[in-house]
This record gives sequence, C-alpha cells and structure tokens, in this order.
Amino acid sequence: MPDDDRPHTDWQPGTRALPSFHGLAAAFRAGKDSPRDLLERCIATIEAREPEIGAFVVYDFDRARTAADAATARWRDGTPLSAIDGLPIGLKDVISTEDLPTGRGSEIFAGRPPERDAAVAWALRQGGAVIVGKTVTTEFAIGRIGRTRNPLDPRRTPGTSSSGSAAAVGAGMLPVALGSQLISSVMRPASYCGHVGVMPSYGVIRMDGMEPVCPSTDHVGTHTTTLEDAWIVLRHLSRTAGPIPGWRGLHGPAEPPAPAKPRRLARLYEPDWQHTDADCRAALEDALKSLCATGVEIVEPEDDPVLRRLEAACATSEATIMALVTNEMRWPFLDYDAKGFRFGLRLGPLMEKARAATMEDYHDALGARDELRARFDAAARTYDGFIGLSASSVAAIGLDNMGRPGATAPATCAGLPALTLPVLAAHGMPLGLQLVGAAHGEASLFAHAAWVGWTLLEGGSPAR
Repeated sequence: MPDDDRPHTDWQPGTRALPSFHGLAAAFRAGKDSPRDLLERCIATIEAREPEIGAFVVYDFDRARTAADAATARWRDGTPLSAIDGLPIGLKDVISTEDLPTGRGSEIFAGRPPERDAAVAWALRQGGAVIVGKTVTTEFAIGRIGRTRNPLDPRRTPGTSSSGSAAAVGAGMLPVALGSQLISSVMRPASYCGHVGVMPSYGVIRMDGMEPVCPSTDHVGTHTTTLEDAWIVLRHLSRTAGPIPGWRGLHGPAEPPAPAKPRRLARLYEPDWQHTDADCRAALEDALKSLCATGVEIVEPEDDPVLRRLEAACATSEATIMALVTNEMRWPFLDYDAKGFRFGLRLGPLMEKARAATMEDYHDALGARDELRARFDAAARTYDGFIGLSASSVAAIGLDNMGRPGATAPATCAGLPALTLPVLAAHGMPLGLQLVGAAHGEASLFAHAAWVGWTLLEGGSPAR
C-alpha cells in the first residue's frame, strides 16, 4: 500500500478489550461493580476520545448519572427492572427523545424543542437503561455526511449513517448504541469499526418516532461489543416496544442462545464481490477454509441452481431498495422542500428521483423484493444460513468516501436477520464477516454466529 494509505494501527481480531454489559449482573448484585461505576468508565473514555472521534451530537452526563444510581440501587436490592437495567447506551440521532434534542442530521430540526420518546427510547427507559446521549448521523440517515471519524484510524470513514453509534462502540465509549439500517447503515459501520452489528428481521421492533426515509425497509439495529449484549437489547426492545403493528416480534430465550455449529452455509457474493480487493478476498477465503476444516459445508452458488437463482436476485437488491426509497420518501420530503427547506448534496438528487417516481416503478420494486424473499426462503429450506463479507472493503481514507453498501443489501431488502462479526482483518483494519439467517430465525442465527466467532478466534469449537 502507498505510505499515506498505511493504517495507524495493525488491528487484529479478538485483541481489544471493549466494555460489555451482559456478564456484569452477578457483580452488580454483589456490589463488586455497579451501573454507576460502569457509566463512569464510559464517561472517562468519552472525555478522552470524543474530541478526536466526534461520535456524539449531544450527551447529558448528569442525567445519566442519576439514572445509573437508580439502577445501582435496584441491582443491589435484587429488583432490576430488566436484563438491561443500568446499561449505558447511545441513540442514533434519528430516534426521538423527550429530554434530548433530536436533529436527524438536518438543519430543519435544529433548535427544535425535545419531542416525546420514540418507541425504542421509551422501551429502553422502561427497562432501566441509561441513555447517555445522541450519536451523529447523516442527514435523515441518508444524506449529508457527519463529522465522525473512525476510532481505529481517524483518517478513515466510520461508515455510513449510523457512524456515530459505530464509532462510540468501536472506541470503547459505550458497550451498546442503537442505529438503523436502510441498506448497510448498521452492518458496514460495525465492520469498519471492529465490533458486532446486528440487523434483526424486518418488523420485529417498532419504528415509531424515528421518521424513517423508507418505512417498508428501514430496520432498528444494534452496535455492541458482544453478541450477548445485542441479544438482550433486541429481545427487550421487541418485547417492550413491540413489533411494527401487524408483524411478528423476536422469538427466542431470555438468555443469549448457546453456540451451535451450522451444518451447511451458502456462500453469498452479490452484489459487491467484484469490488473486493485481493487482501479482503483472502481474509474471507481463509476463514471459510477454517470453517470447512471443522466440518461445516460451505456451498458455492455454481454448485446449486437454487443459489444461482438467489445470486441473480441479490444482484439487483440495492437498486430495488433505492426504487422503494424514491417512492416512500415523497412524504414528508417533498413537503419539506415545498416549505423552503434545503438539503445537502446527497439528498438533492434523491428528491428529483422522488418527483419523477411512478406507482408502476413502486410496484416493480415490490415485485423484485417479493422475488428476492422467495429465493431466500427456497434456499433456507436447505441451508442453515448464508455467509459472506459485511462490506466490500475496509474503511476508506477520507470521511467523504463511506464505501460501497451492496454487500448487505440482499438481506436488508429481503428483511432477513443478519449480523457482522469482527473476526477478519485486511490492510491492518477490521473486516466484518456477515451471517444471514432465515426470516425470524434470530435465535438460530445468534447460536451459529457464536459458534463461528469462537471457532475463528480461538481455533477450536466451543463446548456445547
């Protein structure tokens, strides 16, 4: 690599100790640790790293300390409100909060008074979670780029619209932050910043109070340091805020699923593999060889007609999402425009496409999504899941180059649960391994991911 492209760090999977929450319950009960102590450790990291990283729009340490003290008392009394009582968490600044401003990365909302809580913010408070602050997002989670930098190499992008949430977790400022995903906005930043990112099945978590640009496709997702934290947060949100009305919630046990070895995984290439360089390809191939050596069967699309048809449908998934976006964003964005509000350079071209979009275009996009879902459903009858990269490359140098979103577009478009594991590296930076499950198969996906992660990092299978 050229000198100016060399990473500031030689990142290696499994070598960083980042804060986590799920395993602290016993220490909280015994008084050996506390939510207040955990929060103070997080605040110290925020104060040390925030000036360089710029992950937050706003935070309120005094309010967070009050909430953490209340959680500390409940744990010591043996009366925690939930499995996430006392969890320090950041919220992407598209999630409305009654006590912190919600700017959505837009000048339209600058200076507006706080709103009522979004469904997920309300659910977090019901469970005793400690909302530390709001994290940077792009304009309406799709437009103008924010100021956040990659915590592993500040010259590099942290990723797309959930950039602040990803950077906060990747920098060790928080164990958990919420994001949202339209195409890749949870998975790609998590890949770039070296931690776990999870997008559950579409509909399992209510989106009210988030004003998504594409309501039929946007998902709530988590940035976490561990799979266990992701599970307890997503399960709590789905059971407390509820699913999107008319959809099913997240199924699975209260405790994170135990590791389970997948038997057969289908290899996914489309739509971004052609943009993946040799080092990133080699990192994935080495991981797949390691899994094969344990007896996991990795099946190539060329060896199965069902997968070949799925690959063809995956190739157009990003275009399908954007066709849905340009129809579904017409309200309120054309109304904002008519009232004289202006948008950044990235949103402007989308507005023109929204004006020109037709109902026929929308129906064609819905048909393409239906076909993609059917192809995934057909393959899921034979395979335990799907495997590939979470991003076509490592984080690029330069904040304006947020990378390509296509690697995660198929799962997002189809509404399938997917996650990225920080178990690969290339060019001295993290590269996420993507696992996709069957619709509403979160429990199996987490079990398989726990086994895969342990196997690749520890060099052996975890105990069952």
